[in-house]
Amino acid sequence: MTSTMRIAAGLILALLPFAATAQPMTLELTAGNMLAQTHSHAVILSVTGTFRKLSGRLDFDPAAKTCHIDVTLVVESLELPNALIRSQTMSKDFLDPATYPTQHYIGDCAGGRLVGQLTMRGQTHPFDMRLDFIATNGRLTAIHTEGVLNRYQWGLNGLQLTVGKMIRVTNDISLNGQPPRPAG
Repeated sequence: MTSTMRIAAGLILALLPFAATAQPMTLELTAGNMLAQTHSHAVILSVTGTFRKLSGRLDFDPAAKTCHIDVTLVVESLELPNALIRSQTMSKDFLDPATYPTQHYIGDCAGGRLVGQLTMRGQTHPFDMRLDFIATNGRLTAIHTEGVLNRYQWGLNGLQLTVGKMIRVTNDISLNGQPPRPAG
């Protein structure tokens, strides 16, 4: 047996207990089990925002590694580092929650990616993210997604001189009832 075949056989054997015990599940998504964050660069500092209100649903088959997610994020609930950054981010030129109170994402797992559509500021565009399944002690405990979007595509054209155009989006979904933590 070649070393490649041994590695492949070892991976299959390691995943067998997981596949045998994994059952399809539906998880109602809340801020208690999904950590949804944005990461951007503003002039000389990095800014992380965390959505404190969200709702949705994850249908997931761990054995087949298929999923469907439908989640709505409340824009006004985006927690930011300070009042100045918050006032700029919530301004009419940027997120404008008075006019666009929610953001919506719908997607499906496909080959190590979460392939979907993001609606933000009344515009819907494709938005795909890398998808990682996280196991602890041989059990699937979380899902991590990460993608980068060009904010101009969704009409987030304000603050061009102070905020970069690319925004990294991360989501950590806990499958074991524990509060989600950002992936490494």
